[in-house]
Amino acid sequence: MIMKWFNAIDDVIATVALAVIILLTGSNVFFRFVLNNPIAWAEEIAIGLFIWLVFIGISSAMKRDSHVGVDYFVNKMPEPLRITCSIIRAAAIYFVLIYIFIFLGSELTAQATSKVTPVLGISYQFINIAVPLGGLLTAIQFTRVLVRSFKQKPGQEGGS
Repeated sequence: MIMKWFNAIDDVIATVALAVIILLTGSNVFFRFVLNNPIAWAEEIAIGLFIWLVFIGISSAMKRDSHVGVDYFVNKMPEPLRITCSIIRAAAIYFVLIYIFIFLGSELTAQATSKVTPVLGISYQFINIAVPLGGLLTAIQFTRVLVRSFKQKPGQEGGS
């Protein structure tokens, strides 16, 4: 039950963020050009939600192993070299996720204590926390994809 909930959390957050961005932006266009009275805070909320959509959406895409990759040449390599490339790729992805997203994202969030949005006064910590949270969720999903790829028989399609 908990695994099912955890597996869906990134999809739910990304979907809600996208839906609210579309509704809010569409409404703001209507208010601005038809009623000549734009919603002052709409852009702030849309930008914050877009940041959440991007960083949490990374996890959602990683879960399905659907990030863009050019593996034509890697697939043509002999097996030992292909395994070496997979290990280097995994190490690079973990470096980015753990150091850049989680560690530096946490520092970015911690430094935003006094920074607030101009119209609504929302703390940027609520916006910036999407970076380390997305990195953590993506690292978990990447680990699951990596384990799944090692469980596949050689010659099967898919995996990393």
